Amino acid sequence: MNCNKLSFSKPDVIPVLDFELSEIMQARDNGNILSLDLEITEACNCACVYCYRYESEGAQPPAPDELTAQEIEALLTEAKEKHDLRRICILGGEPLIPLIREKYISTLECCNRLGIEHVTFTNGVALDRDTAKLLHDLRASVSLKLNGMDALTHDTLVARSGAFEKSMTAFNYLFELGYGKERSISFETVVTQSNYNQIPEMWRWARERNVVPYVETLTVQGRSQTHTDNLVVSNEKLQRLFTQLQHIDSTEYGLEWEVLPPIAGGHRCLRYYMSMYVRANGVVCPCVGVDLEMGSVRTNSIKEILSSDVACQTRYINEHITGKCKSCDLAQTCYGCRGAAYQQGDLFGEDPVCWREQKNR
Repeated sequence: MNCNKLSFSKPDVIPVLDFELSEIMQARDNGNILSLDLEITEACNCACVYCYRYESEGAQPPAPDELTAQEIEALLTEAKEKHDLRRICILGGEPLIPLIREKYISTLECCNRLGIEHVTFTNGVALDRDTAKLLHDLRASVSLKLNGMDALTHDTLVARSGAFEKSMTAFNYLFELGYGKERSISFETVVTQSNYNQIPEMWRWARERNVVPYVETLTVQGRSQTHTDNLVVSNEKLQRLFTQLQHIDSTEYGLEWEVLPPIAGGHRCLRYYMSMYVRANGVVCPCVGVDLEMGSVRTNSIKEILSSDVACQTRYINEHITGKCKSCDLAQTCYGCRGAAYQQGDLFGEDPVCWREQKNR
């Protein structure tokens, strides 16, 4: 899609989220998983202050019990052949860290053999020219971290000096290879106090380059729990920002989408109905924001995992939600951010970040 032409259409989304509601619900009812969030390693070369995964400060080494390349291949094969897996998000840690590069390449090669689309989420620090070429040759879609339009903002949020320069250089390497034209590229960020005023500029920067913006609200967990005073943005300000971004899209790029948390730009989280999150050690949870265990790919089949009590509740989450989310007029197609609700103490409670409360009464 060329964002420079007024087409009055829905914007592109990250490929792994691009499913029709009817096929999502069919997958749920048939015990299938159309997508998979796969944490390939715990190793990371940054230490983002808003990190959902770690509470300790500093960069992380690989964990001793991470899934091997062979175990990942077995998981993907089972998911594809028995449960209609079509796309995966490859997460970390940092997937491109040299220490696990061989396993990462093996994972993408396995996806390509099986016909599974894949999106790699990376902070870009290790994405040099050769790595960009590797990603292109392995048919990877890429989502790069971009926390601001200047080095101070970005580097402070990822807690690594020079990260902004490396990220912007990585974008340029990928642009040279046709990303933004022949292949999907996106940027990912979390709304915080320090980057709040820069996000409209980031949004326009992305649209002008056919980069899909992936802007999400903060879920207070992991390392962010010790930085809340410097991170958390009020619901009122979040609504104002999302509305501004929607106005930019509508008036400048001919794109229409509904202003809803927790993700701006027409993205809507429906993962609970048709996905699961696999940690680096094989433990399976509903999503990155909810650490309730559904089983382990090392000891359970996917069918067994999807039959667990946690899975039975979360796959049919709309039947268990309470509060304003239950009475919301969008309840059949939106369940808010379950991670935000869970971190407040109730997985099924109303989404504390949603600003639609007055419309629900």
